[in-house]
Amino acid sequence: MAHPTHAEILAHLANLASPPGGLGALHHFAERLCVVQQALKPVTTPRRLVLFAADHGPDAESRVGTTIHHIADGGAATAVVAKSTHTELVLVDVGSRTDALPESPRYRSRKVRPGSRDFTKQPALTADEFRAAFVVGQKEAEQAHADGMRLVAVDAIGAESAHVAGRVRSVDADRTDDLMGAWGAVGGADVAAVAGFIAKAVELGLTVLIEGDVARAGLHVAERLYPGTAAKVIAGTEPTPPSLLPEGKGETEPTPLTPFPKKEGGTEPNTTSAKQSATVLSPSPFRGGVGEGFPTGSLPTEGLSVLLTFPLLDAAAAVVVRTARREEPERDTRAKPARKVAVFTGSFDPPTTYHRRVATLLRGRGFDEVVVRPTGPRCDTPETEHAKPVHRAVMADLAFRDLPGVTVDLSDLDDAVFTPHYSFNDLLADRGEVWHVIPAEFVVGGRAGESAIHTKWELGVDAWTSHRFVVLHSPESPPDAADLPPVCRLIAVDGHVATEDIRLRVFQGGSPRPDVTDDVEEYIRRYRLFTGMSAPRETRVRLGAPRLKIVTADKSEKALRAAEPFRKLESSDPTHILVLGGDGTMLQAIRDYWRLRLPFLGLNAGTLGFLMNESLPPDPDGAEIVLYRMPMIRVDAELPDGKRVQSLAFADAWVERDSGQAAWLKIEVDGKTQVPRVVGDGLLVATPAGSSAYARAMGATSVPLTAPVFTLAGSNVFRPRFWKPVALPETTSVGFTSLDHNGKRPIRGFIDGHLIGAVKSMHVRVSTVAMVELGFTPEFDLSARLLRSMFPPSDTL
Repeated sequence: MAHPTHAEILAHLANLASPPGGLGALHHFAERLCVVQQALKPVTTPRRLVLFAADHGPDAESRVGTTIHHIADGGAATAVVAKSTHTELVLVDVGSRTDALPESPRYRSRKVRPGSRDFTKQPALTADEFRAAFVVGQKEAEQAHADGMRLVAVDAIGAESAHVAGRVRSVDADRTDDLMGAWGAVGGADVAAVAGFIAKAVELGLTVLIEGDVARAGLHVAERLYPGTAAKVIAGTEPTPPSLLPEGKGETEPTPLTPFPKKEGGTEPNTTSAKQSATVLSPSPFRGGVGEGFPTGSLPTEGLSVLLTFPLLDAAAAVVVRTARREEPERDTRAKPARKVAVFTGSFDPPTTYHRRVATLLRGRGFDEVVVRPTGPRCDTPETEHAKPVHRAVMADLAFRDLPGVTVDLSDLDDAVFTPHYSFNDLLADRGEVWHVIPAEFVVGGRAGESAIHTKWELGVDAWTSHRFVVLHSPESPPDAADLPPVCRLIAVDGHVATEDIRLRVFQGGSPRPDVTDDVEEYIRRYRLFTGMSAPRETRVRLGAPRLKIVTADKSEKALRAAEPFRKLESSDPTHILVLGGDGTMLQAIRDYWRLRLPFLGLNAGTLGFLMNESLPPDPDGAEIVLYRMPMIRVDAELPDGKRVQSLAFADAWVERDSGQAAWLKIEVDGKTQVPRVVGDGLLVATPAGSSAYARAMGATSVPLTAPVFTLAGSNVFRPRFWKPVALPETTSVGFTSLDHNGKRPIRGFIDGHLIGAVKSMHVRVSTVAMVELGFTPEFDLSARLLRSMFPPSDTL
């Protein structure tokens, strides 16, 4: 049923497989979700928690500045819990006394004024200031709606915010003609912004979760200005559904206050309870539930309470949806895949906040997975991208890595190919029903068969009738219905900025902000992308409040002891990866975590540790670090049964004999046979990072980390005579092929020391999508380290 009545919802919930009342708060949340969303299959994602920050009273210094910084940099408990509950977190500084921080997806400054005044001596806010903060909240709700959020919640960060909220709710709104002035006189910008957010979010059809004193005060204001708002929200802390209580029922309201100053000739305040107050309370998950044991008045603050309520909403929605599916008549599900997959292709050079918004909207519109696939080069169009594939790959990972249900597929960049659109239906068929995401200009002329799909896509005419499309358009100019393909969905999304405009802006000395995320902007700046200058192989950065993922050598007491001073910086949302151990530990950490695109900092707790620092400051905040951009190599191996496997290596890859007989191998360089037959124990290709390891044991010379070369070395080579290791340009592709035709001389392959088993051939080249940043202190002496690798102090004559 499309729009069930309240009675139908209750009847549906009565069929749940549980004893009456057995679900407790879940039943209430399930009912409210269905009522607010008018559906028996409610959704709770994507969702966002918006925190409004403000200072109150006479203090000259900010009392919330430290909290703002901790939440903005992702180190606060609120940020950690938000991430663990798959909730977007946005902090809006609407009235603190602290300095504004750089804008980011997680933080923005929209100050109405720096703190409110002492309400006992003068109005805390003027009517205009209260109204301006209200508008800030409305705009945040509009942004949440534009970003595809389905569920939103709101809270405040401010000392005394709960007291301010109580004063706002106590104002006798029936006895004044100036509501904004009356509320502003005793209130704060955070309460006003919360009220504006709730009012606009309900108007836009978003599901709003109310939790806490400030949110209830905001709803109180919103209900007074827009009657009926309270009936359309979900609340989490009192025993009645969110609606206006009838006369004489409900909790006792606080005694109304007279805003200061009292207007000349004004009426005295009414000391009775405000009967029009919106009471939006329901069974609390923190009373006799998941939070049992919290003392009165000590529920989690700064959004934690509402974040801890989200899992209950998820559980309630899951119960309802499962029951709805159980009640549906049996149908043939083979004709319609259970999952929907949206394929979002483009240059993403660079990926923008618009692209993130599209991915979020797609998830919010029922797509189970969004596959973001940066395109490779096309032979029929000129090359327009201005960043190398490896940089495009890194930026794509950085831009989308924190979006649940969004997968970044780098296959085209890695293979340097352009996959035709019609191929995705087969490539992704095992994932679900494939939908192609396209801009509205692609369908212009569709009625006459002259659209870009008809004329520029391979098999475009067939694709028009057989494929499914998601058409993106600006809210102001939807496409003509006559031009649309037979199967399509429209999504309105604003804020599109052409990537070439961003590149031009950077080239002219400007900033890509605010059209890219902070991580992408930092990467562009660090490697001088789009400036016309070559990207450096090394760059100096200064660490600012680093958060660490700590990796230690297995069962190494030395590494565990060395990690202790850094445990205080360990975070589930890291900015750097700290590796403690030897080079083997670093290689394993890189294999496991390179896709996080975070710099690796090594600390030697092994022996030589060519890739490790000898020391790091225990408090690295503000420390200067030199980052070396190191390529990884792609290894394609063919197995004896003809199967092909692909892997990545950071240090080296090699083949060696797998019997008592010497291996017979052919060497190819860039596809041409350079050595028809090598007789020996094996052959190896090493990157600069691996040149000090097994390659050195084969007689090769260690090379600097930034050297753009491959090392090709042989082990116990008998022929050709006088074999010497050679250095090849890193752009070279090197192949080893076994000449064994009767099984007498089998070979096996290794990647960074890991055995991959018997192979027939192995081809190695620099990966176009994988690279690693290794960080060293400025005291790191590369020349001295090279000498130590060749002449270790412990070696004896």
